Amino acid sequence: MKAVMRSSWTKRTLVATALLLVLLVAAGAAGGVDLYANGTRVISQPGVVVEQGVSYGPLRAVAEAIGAQVEWHEDRQMAVVCRGTWCVQVKAGEGILRERRLLLPIRKLAEKLGGMVQWTGGDNPRIDLTMPPAE
Repeated sequence: MKAVMRSSWTKRTLVATALLLVLLVAAGAAGGVDLYANGTRVISQPGVVVEQGVSYGPLRAVAEAIGAQVEWHEDRQMAVVCRGTWCVQVKAGEGILRERRLLLPIRKLAEKLGGMVQWTGGDNPRIDLTMPPAE
């Protein structure tokens, strides 16, 4: 009887461990979109978040990676992002909050500042921002 119980416990433990590993791998893949600005990887916490087909990135991390400056206006809940002679006003409601940080649609921000965005899907999805020299 003890051998059966031990064997049953071992099988349950192995199944639970395998299931946990599968979930961890799936969770890692779900959040694994890499972001590059002019060929340099942008590392931020939180990273890129994809919701309903839109890729969001942390405002300040993305802006600084493309050579822009950010001014936050608390009273209006708005940021002004400038790169060279290009400036964009962004309201907090245009993005999403994650870990107390404002994430904005990456494509929208980059294109408003004169850049181009390329999405590459597959096993290692990535977003490439190509920005011309600042004017």
